Order: sequence, then structure tokens, then C-alpha cells
Amino acid sequence: IYFMEIKNEKIKCDVCPRECKLGLNQEGFCHVRKNINGKIILTTYGYNTGLSLDPIEKKPLYHFYPKSSILSFGTIGCIMGCRFCQNFQTSKSLDNPMNYNKLSPNNIVLIAKNNEISSLAFTYNDPVAFFEYAVDTAKLAKEAGLKTVHVTSGYISDKKREEFFRYIDAANIDLKGFSEKFYNKNCFAHLKPVLDTIKYVKNET
Repeated sequence: IYFMEIKNEKIKCDVCPRECKLGLNQEGFCHVRKNINGKIILTTYGYNTGLSLDPIEKKPLYHFYPKSSILSFGTIGCIMGCRFCQNFQTSKSLDNPMNYNKLSPNNIVLIAKNNEISSLAFTYNDPVAFFEYAVDTAKLAKEAGLKTVHVTSGYISDKKREEFFRYIDAANIDLKGFSEKFYNKNCFAHLKPVLDTIKYVKNET
């Protein structure tokens, strides 16, 4: 649980650059982080839209364990608002998370190990949106000897970058456009935090 108290009995979520200020029972832009009893709770923790076995090139990654298979999963909700999202049915879903599959981080790792799959991908919706679930799963995956991959927009606060990428072996950071105007109009977001994330991953990881 990650939160920071601010005035007027609201709480600021500090996972993504939006820093949504949430009153009691209010959800953030992502629809999956909520002020419950004065704490920011990830309502999708442990729930996902299903596991899928993909070729690793589908992530897409270049020369990272080529021709291997990777176990992919995601949840619902997203910290971005891209007009062109190809997974909008889940990323923008307002469904109750409990309608989806329930798998703990340990369950996901065991499924990969039991099926001799050597890597996990956090994808489909942005793993920044399911930060705690992604970090906990990645940590267990690394302990189990699995490789880990983030497919992300890179729209994460500078406070959370280190923890988000700490247990990750490869990342596809989607630079969706090349101007602040594009990001504002088409993603309801800002360009600079994405560029900062790319620089961080290149220089610090």
C-alpha cells in the first residue's frame, strides 16, 4: 500500500505523475487505485484478465532469449488515456475486478515453473497501474530464476521508478509520440515523465 496524506482529508497517490488527490472512496484516473479508509488501495491486486503464452518476439523484444515462450498477464485499468489503445476493452474496463481470474504472485510463478516457461511479461494493460501486484510478482519470479519483462508506457513517478524496475530484466517502453502536444491530445498525459523513464532505464538499470 503506497500513499501520502495531504490536507482536506484527501490522499495523494504517488505511483504515476498524475498524483491524483482522492477523497474517501474516490478512484483515481486509472479506476483501480482507490481511497479506502484513508489509504490508497489497488483494487485489482491478485485479479487478472488471464494468462497467455506468447512468443517473446510479440512483446516485442529484439534478441532477448529469441524463439522462447513467455507467460504474459495483465489486469484492468490504466494510467494513460490513449485514444488509440488496442486493449481498451480491459485497460478502460469499469468492471468489478473480482469478475476476473484470481491468481496470487506465487500462483503465477508456480504456473510458469511447472510448465517450464522461463520468463514472465507484465503487459496488456500498463503494469504501472497494477504497481504492487507487478512488483510482488516480479520479485518472486526473480527468486525463482525466471526472467521478467515490463511492457509499459513509462508513465511513472520518479519516486517509484527504482522499485518498479528493480526486478526486471527487459523492458519495452512505448514512446507513443514526439511532442507534448501529441501526448496531451492523444494520451491525456505528458511527454517529459516518459522521456525521464527512458533515460532512467538506459542509464541506471
